[in-house]
Amino acid sequence: MYIFVYGTLMRECVSHDLMENALFICKARTSQKYLMLDLGPFPGVLQNKNASFINGEIYNIDEQLLSKLDDYEGNWYFRSEVELDNGMTAQMYFLKDIPSTVKETSFVIPSGIWEDKRGENIKTVIGNILQTNRTLPQGHKDTLAYEVHNNLYLNITNKCSASCTFCIRDLCDGVFGYDLWLSRDPTLEEMLSHLRSVDLHKYKEVVFTGFGEPTASFSILLAITKWLHGQGIKVRLDTNGHAALINPGIDVVGELKKAGLDAVSISLNAQNEDLYNQLCIPKYPGSYQAMLAFTRQCIDAGISTRMTVVKVPEIDIEVCEQIAKNMGATFFVR
Repeated sequence: MYIFVYGTLMRECVSHDLMENALFICKARTSQKYLMLDLGPFPGVLQNKNASFINGEIYNIDEQLLSKLDDYEGNWYFRSEVELDNGMTAQMYFLKDIPSTVKETSFVIPSGIWEDKRGENIKTVIGNILQTNRTLPQGHKDTLAYEVHNNLYLNITNKCSASCTFCIRDLCDGVFGYDLWLSRDPTLEEMLSHLRSVDLHKYKEVVFTGFGEPTASFSILLAITKWLHGQGIKVRLDTNGHAALINPGIDVVGELKKAGLDAVSISLNAQNEDLYNQLCIPKYPGSYQAMLAFTRQCIDAGISTRMTVVKVPEIDIEVCEQIAKNMGATFFVR
């Protein structure tokens, strides 16, 4: 029978000697998403949370070794059959629940790749996405929304999951004469109060974009989108596509679709992962693949989807345009 392992039983890991009688088949990942946690010296996966595909290795084992592995995994885990991205099925160990003894020290691994995260606690990254510190002058007034090109743009956070080398906020305080630095993230009530004070129907669309990644304030984003949709307003999200990593365990595209989002503009910004990591400096491993997956999901959900790039010398615009075309998205150079 086949077993799929993703932690200490993998090659070059601390407990791989238990697999000495197993036949290595190949590397693979699950075809469905689950939630991977680092529990300290080993990982665990929750079956009922939809966060990321789990990466690991497939082995062919006998019943004797399976019984041995059941004993090794102990009372914290149970075994279930899963489908893998190569079409194979295998047994896989899942956490019954997060054990109380490690609940306070465990943290999510958004990439679903445990070997990349051994010894690195990113709990603070997930709870505290990059916030650029900024000393604001006394009397500073936050810009919650601004008008450009017959659109209304909403500035709901300065938090971001990347530190792009070409980001305009490293060069200026805003765009089109608007200062977009916030003293704090606005509340839902503050945003809705502002929106009720303007004639929304005079705009082509209302767009979530500002000096941060809007999905870092996902609950507010969803609530405002739903409210705007109820007013018959077209809503677009400008995003880096990291939403699933920022909000693990949430079907972000499903929630956006349900809230009534009409369109999404996703920052592609590189023709390959290595260049993307150099230019965008993402805070989560696997951000490039997460961005591509987010794009596919938006297209599949029927959300009007555009991919964009910034015109800098390192980016091959023609290749990026082809990537967008192949995925079924439109393309735009910012």
